[in-house]
Amino acid sequence: MKKLLFATSLTVGVILSATTFQSCYNDNEADLYGTTTMPTTCDTTGSKFSTFVSPLIKSKCAISGCHDAVSQSGGVNLSSYTTIKSYISSGKSVLLGSINQSAGYSKMPKGGAKLADCDISKIEAWINGGLLNN
Repeated sequence: MKKLLFATSLTVGVILSATTFQSCYNDNEADLYGTTTMPTTCDTTGSKFSTFVSPLIKSKCAISGCHDAVSQSGGVNLSSYTTIKSYISSGKSVLLGSINQSAGYSKMPKGGAKLADCDISKIEAWINGGLLNN
């Protein structure tokens, strides 16, 4: 009886150990493909005012206490197509200078992290596409 109990315990122990070690395997991209970063792309095609530019500016810039129609921090109102367009002139954009945090411009968002490069590229694509109210 002791031999049977020992054999059963040993078998259960081996199965549990095998299961435990097997579940610790970690498939990750670097091990599988030899790379640690995935190439990223930013699709700027079809960057429209109504579907991207306006929602982004309304969520990051034209908010209460900043550049909405009421607060107009620094005298800047970014609450509508017309007012946003007014900060972009002759290919030189005050808006782009600020969100790119370029020298000579007020860095925006003030006290916050710079917008994602892809978001800025989409705004630039909309500007380069003719500032359409689409």
